[in-house]
Amino acid sequence: MESKLSLELNELFQRDIDRLIANLKEMPEEILWKVPEGVNNSCGVLAQHLVGNLRFFIGKGLGKRSLERDRRQEFRNTGKSREQLISELKELQEMLGTIFSGLESKQIDEAYDLDIPFEMSPKQFLVHLYGHLNYHLGQCNYLRRLMSNSQS
Repeated sequence: MESKLSLELNELFQRDIDRLIANLKEMPEEILWKVPEGVNNSCGVLAQHLVGNLRFFIGKGLGKRSLERDRRQEFRNTGKSREQLISELKELQEMLGTIFSGLESKQIDEAYDLDIPFEMSPKQFLVHLYGHLNYHLGQCNYLRRLMSNSQS
C-alpha cells in the first residue's frame, strides 16, 4: 500500500517545482544566467542544481534509478535555454510522481543505498530535500524580481 507521507511529499514537491517553472517563465531570458554582484548563483544554475540534487537523492536513493550526478557541472553549465531547464524540471516532476506513488511506508523508513551528507533518517532527509528545494526557490524568486525590476 502506498504511503500517505509519500503522496503528501509528492504534492509539495510538485507544487514547488511548478512555482520554480513559473519563475523561469516570468523571467526575461537575458537574465536567466546573470549573477548580480554579491550573489553566487543565477536562477539557471539554481534550477539545474535542484534537478541534479533531486534526481540523484530521490531518483537514485529512493527510486533505485541508475543515475549519476556531476554536481560541479550543475554550477558551471550556463548554456541551456529556459525551455531546456523547464523540460528537465518537468521530467523531474514525472520521475518524482512515479517514485512517490509507488513507495510503501516501510520504504521511507529504510536506509538509503546512498551516502547522505547528514546524519538523519530517510524521512528527515526527504524533509531536508524539500527544504533545500524551497531555499533555492526563494532565492530564484527574489533574483527574478530584483533583476527584472532593475531592467525596467
